[in-house]
Amino acid sequence: MSLDPSGQIRNAVHTSPTNYYYGTIGPAMPGATIAPGYCGWADAEALLNASGPPNGPCRSTAVRAASSKPDAAAIAAIYSYSRTEPVPHDAIHVYRVQLAPFHIGPVALIDELQNRLAAVGGAGLCEALIREYWEPTGIWHVREVLAPSLTILEEVPATSERDVYLRRWVHFNLDGERARAL
Repeated sequence: MSLDPSGQIRNAVHTSPTNYYYGTIGPAMPGATIAPGYCGWADAEALLNASGPPNGPCRSTAVRAASSKPDAAAIAAIYSYSRTEPVPHDAIHVYRVQLAPFHIGPVALIDELQNRLAAVGGAGLCEALIREYWEPTGIWHVREVLAPSLTILEEVPATSERDVYLRRWVHFNLDGERARAL
């Protein structure tokens, strides 16, 4: 396992026991198994699946979680509402979950990949984004943990509204700027 300068795990899947968190808009019951669902970035997901490692993980058949409560809440916000209208903070539920992770990747790269596909209609300008998603080389603030499924263990107190705001509107946007530069 390698660490980046901030002490975060870089380009590795957690190999030791750790806490994982799942953020969602709406309740879930302890013991429930969450399976892959709809993704609003279907074109980007399809390209990542086609361009990923040979015999590697398939992003479209994965659920997204996080290795921290703030990231889980931010990812729920990112995936659950438009970029201009925040969801009420009390609508975000965060759960400690059990999962078997197979990839950790920057969320902003998926957003930028979808934007480029919509703008240019093809994958020509996307190679660097795809490579960076599957093999991250730098520090990314908001990262998703992919797994085939996850099991809800317990609801945990959501992070503060300030922490969600920082992750969603500051850190995710900083990641977005970095993604646009690739």
